[in-house]
Amino acid sequence: MQNWDIALEELNRLKEIIDSKSFSSPLNQVQSRIWLMHWSLFIFFNHDNGRTQIIDLFNQDKEEVDELCRTLEEKEDSSCTASDQFSCITI
Repeated sequence: MQNWDIALEELNRLKEIIDSKSFSSPLNQVQSRIWLMHWSLFIFFNHDNGRTQIIDLFNQDKEEVDELCRTLEEKEDSSCTASDQFSCITI
């Protein structure tokens, strides 16, 4: 439909749900936020004001991205396969 204003409203609503939901672990919440950032790219690159708003979103979630990176680094093992490393972040 390419109605980017409505898409942005829905994206913000989804972000609020992720922020207020009680997750089984902090890592699950971080993963949800990172997926939201990924999915938001299409909206932000097509919305008139998207490039400004994407910077705001990514700055807000910088700590979560840093936390996920630290978790991956802690779990990193050269003998692990890619699927083993994926299971480290889905626990």
